[in-house]
Amino acid sequence: MRLYTTEHSLIYMQFDYRDFEKYHNGMMDKTEATRFLEWLESPEGEKSFQKWLENDWDTYSRVEPQKITLSKSQTNRGGIKIRRYWQNIAAAVLLVLTAIFVFYLNRDSDPPAEYQTSIQPTDIVKSAPKGKKTTVTLSDGSKVYLNSESEIHYLSNFRDERTLKLNGEAFFEVVSDSLKPFTVITDGVSTIALGTSFNINAYKDKGEIFIGLASGKIVIETAQSANGKLLVKPGEGVGYGLESGALFKKEIDINKIGQWKSGILEFENMPLDEVLQTLERWYDVEIQVERNKSIPKELCTGRFKPNEYLTNVLESLSHAIDFDYSIDKKKVVLNFK
Repeated sequence: MRLYTTEHSLIYMQFDYRDFEKYHNGMMDKTEATRFLEWLESPEGEKSFQKWLENDWDTYSRVEPQKITLSKSQTNRGGIKIRRYWQNIAAAVLLVLTAIFVFYLNRDSDPPAEYQTSIQPTDIVKSAPKGKKTTVTLSDGSKVYLNSESEIHYLSNFRDERTLKLNGEAFFEVVSDSLKPFTVITDGVSTIALGTSFNINAYKDKGEIFIGLASGKIVIETAQSANGKLLVKPGEGVGYGLESGALFKKEIDINKIGQWKSGILEFENMPLDEVLQTLERWYDVEIQVERNKSIPKELCTGRFKPNEYLTNVLESLSHAIDFDYSIDKKKVVLNFK
Protein backbone atom coordinates (compact mmCIF):
# COMPACT_ATOMS: atom_id res chain seq x y z
CA MET A 1 0.00 0.00 0.00
CA ARG A 2 1.08 3.59 -0.61
CA LEU A 3 -0.25 7.08 0.01
CA TYR A 4 -1.18 9.51 -2.72
CA THR A 5 -2.45 13.09 -2.74
CA THR A 6 -5.49 14.34 -4.66
CA GLU A 7 -5.90 17.80 -6.09
CA HIS A 8 -7.56 18.81 -2.84
CA SER A 9 -4.46 17.72 -0.92
CA LEU A 10 -6.33 14.95 0.86
CA ILE A 11 -4.14 12.00 1.59
CA TYR A 12 -5.58 8.63 0.66
CA MET A 13 -4.25 5.17 1.17
CA GLN A 14 -3.78 3.15 -2.01
CA PHE A 15 -5.22 -0.37 -1.88
CA ASP A 16 -4.91 -3.41 -4.12
CA TYR A 17 -6.99 -6.56 -4.73
CA ARG A 18 -5.77 -8.18 -1.51
CA ASP A 19 -7.31 -5.35 0.49
CA PHE A 20 -10.72 -6.05 -1.03
CA GLU A 21 -10.53 -9.55 0.40
CA LYS A 22 -9.24 -8.21 3.69
CA TYR A 23 -12.14 -5.78 3.96
CA HIS A 24 -14.70 -8.33 2.83
CA ASN A 25 -13.53 -10.78 5.54
CA GLY A 26 -13.69 -8.14 8.28
CA MET A 27 -9.95 -8.00 8.90
CA MET A 28 -9.57 -4.19 8.87
CA ASP A 29 -9.77 -1.94 11.88
CA LYS A 30 -12.25 0.95 11.85
CA THR A 31 -9.76 3.55 10.64
CA GLU A 32 -8.48 1.44 7.79
CA ALA A 33 -12.01 0.43 6.77
CA THR A 34 -13.10 4.09 6.69
CA ARG A 35 -10.18 5.03 4.45
CA PHE A 36 -10.90 2.05 2.25
CA LEU A 37 -14.44 3.26 1.54
CA GLU A 38 -13.20 6.80 0.94
CA TRP A 39 -10.69 5.44 -1.56
CA LEU A 40 -13.42 3.45 -3.32
CA GLU A 41 -15.19 6.73 -4.09
CA SER A 42 -12.10 8.10 -5.88
CA PRO A 43 -11.69 7.55 -9.66
CA GLU A 44 -8.72 5.28 -9.11
CA GLY A 45 -10.63 3.33 -6.50
CA GLU A 46 -13.62 2.79 -8.77
CA LYS A 47 -11.34 1.59 -11.58
CA SER A 48 -9.49 -0.79 -9.25
CA PHE A 49 -12.78 -2.02 -7.81
CA GLN A 50 -14.17 -2.84 -11.26
CA LYS A 51 -10.97 -4.65 -12.18
CA TRP A 52 -11.15 -6.63 -8.95
CA LEU A 53 -14.69 -7.67 -9.79
CA GLU A 54 -13.66 -8.83 -13.23
CA ASN A 55 -10.67 -10.79 -11.95
CA ASP A 56 -12.53 -12.29 -8.98
CA TRP A 57 -15.87 -12.83 -10.64
CA ASP A 58 -16.16 -16.38 -9.31
CA THR A 59 -16.54 -15.01 -5.82
CA TYR A 60 -19.70 -13.17 -6.80
CA SER A 61 -20.95 -15.49 -9.52
CA ARG A 62 -24.06 -16.18 -7.45
CA VAL A 63 -25.38 -12.66 -8.04
CA GLU A 64 -26.71 -13.52 -11.52
CA PRO A 65 -25.24 -16.86 -12.64
CA GLN A 66 -27.31 -16.98 -15.83
CA LYS A 67 -25.33 -14.01 -17.21
CA ILE A 68 -21.90 -15.57 -16.85
CA THR A 69 -21.93 -17.41 -20.18
CA LEU A 70 -21.66 -14.47 -22.58
CA SER A 71 -20.38 -15.44 -26.03
CA LYS A 72 -17.63 -13.56 -27.85
CA SER A 73 -20.08 -12.15 -30.34
CA GLN A 74 -22.24 -10.82 -27.52
CA THR A 75 -19.18 -9.28 -25.96
CA ASN A 76 -18.06 -7.57 -29.14
CA ARG A 77 -21.46 -6.35 -30.21
CA GLY A 78 -22.73 -5.37 -26.83
CA GLY A 79 -19.80 -3.52 -25.35
CA ILE A 80 -21.92 -0.70 -24.00
CA LYS A 81 -24.43 -3.07 -22.46
CA ILE A 82 -21.67 -5.13 -20.88
CA ARG A 83 -20.05 -2.03 -19.39
CA ARG A 84 -23.37 -0.99 -17.96
CA TYR A 85 -23.84 -4.48 -16.66
CA TRP A 86 -20.47 -4.38 -14.86
CA GLN A 87 -21.30 -0.94 -13.50
CA ASN A 88 -24.57 -2.27 -12.10
CA ILE A 89 -22.80 -5.21 -10.52
CA ALA A 90 -20.14 -2.93 -9.07
CA ALA A 91 -22.81 -0.68 -7.58
CA ALA A 92 -24.62 -3.67 -6.08
CA VAL A 93 -21.49 -5.13 -4.55
CA LEU A 94 -20.41 -1.72 -3.30
CA LEU A 95 -23.77 -1.44 -1.55
CA VAL A 96 -23.18 -4.81 0.08
CA LEU A 97 -19.68 -3.80 1.17
CA THR A 98 -21.03 -0.56 2.60
CA ALA A 99 -23.61 -2.49 4.61
CA ILE A 100 -20.83 -4.75 5.87
CA PHE A 101 -18.87 -1.70 6.86
CA VAL A 102 -21.76 -0.25 8.90
CA PHE A 103 -21.96 -3.50 10.81
CA TYR A 104 -18.16 -3.64 11.04
CA LEU A 105 -17.97 -0.08 12.33
CA ASN A 106 -20.52 -0.65 15.07
CA ARG A 107 -19.62 -4.13 16.20
CA ASP A 108 -17.32 -2.88 18.97
CA SER A 109 -19.55 -0.01 20.06
CA ASP A 110 -22.25 -0.20 22.69
CA PRO A 111 -25.48 -1.75 21.40
CA PRO A 112 -28.67 0.34 21.30
CA ALA A 113 -30.45 0.74 24.62
CA GLU A 114 -33.22 -1.66 23.68
CA TYR A 115 -30.62 -4.43 23.27
CA GLN A 116 -28.61 -3.63 26.37
CA THR A 117 -31.23 -4.99 28.74
CA SER A 118 -30.46 -8.57 29.64
CA ILE A 119 -33.07 -11.20 28.91
CA GLN A 120 -35.55 -11.20 31.76
CA PRO A 121 -36.49 -14.57 33.30
CA THR A 122 -40.05 -15.68 32.63
CA ASP A 123 -42.62 -16.84 35.16
CA ILE A 124 -43.42 -20.56 35.10
CA VAL A 125 -46.61 -21.98 36.63
CA LYS A 126 -47.21 -25.66 37.36
CA SER A 127 -50.57 -26.75 38.74
CA ALA A 128 -52.77 -29.68 39.64
CA PRO A 129 -56.52 -29.19 39.08
CA LYS A 130 -59.27 -30.47 41.34
CA GLY A 131 -59.35 -34.24 41.49
CA LYS A 132 -55.79 -34.58 40.20
CA LYS A 133 -52.26 -34.74 41.57
CA THR A 134 -49.05 -34.13 39.68
CA THR A 135 -45.28 -34.28 40.10
CA VAL A 136 -42.91 -31.53 38.97
CA THR A 137 -39.16 -32.02 38.61
CA LEU A 138 -37.35 -28.69 38.87
CA SER A 139 -34.20 -27.73 36.98
CA ASP A 140 -32.01 -28.40 40.04
CA GLY A 141 -33.35 -31.96 40.32
CA SER A 142 -35.67 -31.28 43.27
CA LYS A 143 -39.16 -32.78 43.09
CA VAL A 144 -42.47 -31.18 43.97
CA TYR A 145 -45.61 -33.29 44.46
CA LEU A 146 -48.67 -31.11 43.99
CA ASN A 147 -51.95 -31.99 45.67
CA SER A 148 -55.34 -31.22 44.12
CA GLU A 149 -56.08 -27.55 43.34
CA SER A 150 -52.49 -26.48 44.03
CA GLU A 151 -49.89 -24.58 42.04
CA ILE A 152 -46.33 -23.33 42.20
CA HIS A 153 -44.80 -20.25 40.58
CA TYR A 154 -41.10 -19.90 39.84
CA LEU A 155 -38.79 -18.17 37.39
CA SER A 156 -37.10 -19.77 34.39
CA ASN A 157 -33.71 -19.16 36.07
CA PHE A 158 -34.81 -21.22 39.09
CA ARG A 159 -31.46 -23.01 39.27
CA ASP A 160 -29.84 -19.67 40.18
CA GLU A 161 -32.37 -18.57 42.81
CA ARG A 162 -34.06 -21.80 44.05
CA THR A 163 -37.12 -19.84 45.18
CA LEU A 164 -40.76 -20.57 44.41
CA LYS A 165 -44.26 -19.62 45.58
CA LEU A 166 -46.89 -22.14 46.63
CA ASN A 167 -50.66 -21.94 46.65
CA GLY A 168 -52.31 -25.06 48.07
CA GLU A 169 -50.46 -28.15 49.26
CA ALA A 170 -47.22 -29.76 48.14
CA PHE A 171 -44.60 -32.22 49.30
CA PHE A 172 -41.00 -31.28 48.52
CA GLU A 173 -37.94 -33.48 48.01
CA VAL A 174 -35.09 -30.98 47.88
CA VAL A 175 -31.70 -31.69 46.33
CA SER A 176 -28.90 -30.53 48.63
CA ASP A 177 -26.94 -27.41 47.68
CA SER A 178 -25.11 -25.73 50.56
CA LEU A 179 -24.53 -22.57 48.52
CA LYS A 180 -28.12 -22.13 47.35
CA PRO A 181 -30.88 -22.59 49.93
CA PHE A 182 -34.26 -23.78 48.66
CA THR A 183 -37.03 -21.37 49.64
CA VAL A 184 -40.80 -21.87 49.48
CA ILE A 185 -42.90 -18.74 49.93
CA THR A 186 -46.51 -18.91 51.12
CA ASP A 187 -48.73 -16.24 52.66
CA GLY A 188 -46.55 -14.60 55.30
CA VAL A 189 -44.21 -17.59 55.66
CA SER A 190 -40.89 -18.56 54.07
CA THR A 191 -39.67 -22.13 54.44
CA ILE A 192 -35.92 -22.42 53.84
CA ALA A 193 -34.16 -25.74 53.28
CA LEU A 194 -30.86 -27.11 52.01
CA GLY A 195 -31.40 -30.81 51.38
CA THR A 196 -34.58 -32.16 52.94
CA SER A 197 -38.16 -33.38 52.49
CA PHE A 198 -41.20 -31.63 53.90
CA ASN A 199 -44.89 -30.94 53.34
CA ILE A 200 -46.63 -27.57 53.26
CA ASN A 201 -50.39 -27.19 53.46
CA ALA A 202 -51.27 -23.62 52.55
CA TYR A 203 -54.82 -23.69 51.22
CA LYS A 204 -56.21 -20.20 51.69
CA ASP A 205 -59.62 -21.41 52.93
CA LYS A 206 -58.04 -23.12 55.94
CA GLY A 207 -56.89 -19.89 57.56
CA GLU A 208 -53.67 -21.60 58.55
CA ILE A 209 -50.41 -22.77 57.03
CA PHE A 210 -49.01 -26.03 58.35
CA ILE A 211 -45.53 -27.34 57.61
CA GLY A 212 -44.40 -30.86 58.46
CA LEU A 213 -40.75 -31.97 58.23
CA ALA A 214 -40.00 -35.56 57.21
CA SER A 215 -36.19 -35.36 56.93
CA GLY A 216 -33.32 -32.90 57.17
CA LYS A 217 -33.79 -29.43 58.64
CA ILE A 218 -35.76 -26.37 57.67
CA VAL A 219 -35.97 -22.82 58.93
CA ILE A 220 -39.28 -20.98 59.11
CA GLU A 221 -39.30 -17.22 58.72
CA THR A 222 -42.23 -14.86 59.20
CA ALA A 223 -42.38 -11.10 59.29
CA GLN A 224 -44.46 -11.19 62.47
CA SER A 225 -42.49 -13.74 64.49
CA ALA A 226 -40.64 -12.21 67.45
CA ASN A 227 -37.51 -14.32 66.99
CA GLY A 228 -37.52 -13.97 63.23
CA LYS A 229 -36.53 -17.60 62.53
CA LEU A 230 -37.68 -20.98 63.81
CA LEU A 231 -35.59 -24.13 63.36
CA VAL A 232 -37.62 -27.28 62.67
CA LYS A 233 -36.44 -30.88 63.09
CA PRO A 234 -37.83 -34.12 61.59
CA GLY A 235 -41.10 -35.17 63.22
CA GLU A 236 -42.01 -31.59 64.06
CA GLY A 237 -44.78 -29.54 62.52
CA VAL A 238 -45.21 -25.78 62.53
CA GLY A 239 -48.51 -23.94 62.17
CA TYR A 240 -48.97 -20.29 61.27
CA GLY A 241 -52.24 -18.40 61.74
CA LEU A 242 -52.93 -16.20 58.73
CA GLU A 243 -54.94 -13.70 60.78
CA SER A 244 -53.13 -13.81 64.11
CA GLY A 245 -49.61 -14.21 62.70
CA ALA A 246 -48.91 -16.61 65.58
CA LEU A 247 -46.55 -19.58 65.24
CA PHE A 248 -46.89 -22.88 67.06
CA LYS A 249 -44.91 -26.10 66.98
CA LYS A 250 -46.03 -29.66 67.74
CA GLU A 251 -44.85 -33.25 67.39
CA ILE A 252 -46.26 -35.16 64.40
CA ASP A 253 -46.03 -38.67 62.94
CA ILE A 254 -43.30 -38.67 60.28
CA ASN A 255 -44.97 -41.58 58.47
CA LYS A 256 -48.08 -39.49 57.86
CA ILE A 257 -46.29 -36.49 56.36
CA GLY A 258 -47.25 -36.26 52.71
CA GLN A 259 -49.18 -39.53 52.76
CA TRP A 260 -51.74 -37.96 50.44
CA LYS A 261 -49.19 -38.61 47.64
CA SER A 262 -50.13 -42.29 47.91
CA GLY A 263 -53.85 -41.50 47.74
CA ILE A 264 -54.44 -41.85 51.49
CA LEU A 265 -57.12 -39.49 52.80
CA GLU A 266 -57.06 -38.79 56.53
CA PHE A 267 -58.75 -36.33 58.87
CA GLU A 268 -57.70 -35.76 62.45
CA ASN A 269 -59.99 -33.58 64.55
CA MET A 270 -60.80 -31.57 61.43
CA PRO A 271 -63.90 -29.34 61.41
CA LEU A 272 -66.61 -30.75 59.16
CA ASP A 273 -66.66 -27.70 56.89
CA GLU A 274 -62.92 -28.19 56.20
CA VAL A 275 -63.52 -31.89 55.56
CA LEU A 276 -66.11 -31.01 52.92
CA GLN A 277 -63.73 -28.51 51.30
CA THR A 278 -61.07 -31.22 51.17
CA LEU A 279 -63.50 -33.63 49.51
CA GLU A 280 -64.36 -31.01 46.88
CA ARG A 281 -60.70 -30.67 45.96
CA TRP A 282 -59.92 -34.37 46.25
CA TYR A 283 -62.79 -35.60 44.06
CA ASP A 284 -63.42 -32.50 41.91
CA VAL A 285 -67.04 -32.10 43.01
CA GLU A 286 -69.25 -29.32 44.33
CA ILE A 287 -70.83 -30.03 47.72
CA GLN A 288 -73.98 -28.16 48.67
CA VAL A 289 -76.12 -28.23 51.79
CA GLU A 290 -79.90 -28.57 51.60
CA ARG A 291 -81.77 -25.26 51.86
CA ASN A 292 -82.31 -23.85 55.38
CA LYS A 293 -79.68 -26.20 56.73
CA SER A 294 -76.25 -25.38 58.13
CA ILE A 295 -73.10 -27.44 58.50
CA PRO A 296 -72.83 -28.80 62.05
CA LYS A 297 -69.79 -27.68 64.02
CA GLU A 298 -68.39 -31.16 64.37
CA LEU A 299 -64.80 -32.42 64.43
CA CYS A 300 -64.04 -35.41 62.24
CA THR A 301 -61.36 -38.08 62.45
CA GLY A 302 -60.99 -40.79 59.84
CA ARG A 303 -58.56 -42.57 57.57
CA PHE A 304 -59.38 -44.04 54.17
CA LYS A 305 -57.48 -46.47 51.99
CA PRO A 306 -55.73 -45.18 48.86
CA ASN A 307 -58.07 -43.80 46.21
CA GLU A 308 -61.22 -44.61 48.13
CA TYR A 309 -64.51 -43.93 46.32
CA LEU A 310 -66.36 -40.75 47.28
CA THR A 311 -69.53 -42.72 48.04
CA ASN A 312 -67.67 -44.79 50.65
CA VAL A 313 -66.25 -41.66 52.30
CA LEU A 314 -69.68 -40.00 52.42
CA GLU A 315 -71.24 -43.19 53.74
CA SER A 316 -68.75 -43.33 56.61
CA LEU A 317 -69.27 -39.65 57.45
CA SER A 318 -73.06 -40.03 57.37
CA HIS A 319 -72.87 -42.70 60.08
CA ALA A 320 -70.84 -40.42 62.34
CA ILE A 321 -72.85 -37.28 61.53
CA ASP A 322 -76.48 -37.92 60.68
CA PHE A 323 -77.18 -36.78 57.11
CA ASP A 324 -78.46 -38.03 53.78
CA TYR A 325 -76.71 -37.33 50.51
CA SER A 326 -77.33 -37.48 46.78
CA ILE A 327 -74.84 -37.39 43.92
CA ASP A 328 -75.62 -36.08 40.44
CA LYS A 329 -72.49 -36.17 38.28
CA LYS A 330 -70.20 -33.61 39.97
CA LYS A 331 -72.79 -32.19 42.32
CA VAL A 332 -73.26 -33.53 45.87
CA VAL A 333 -76.17 -32.41 48.05
CA LEU A 334 -76.16 -33.03 51.83
CA ASN A 335 -79.28 -33.00 53.98
CA PHE A 336 -78.43 -32.84 57.69
CA LYS A 337 -81.13 -34.21 60.01
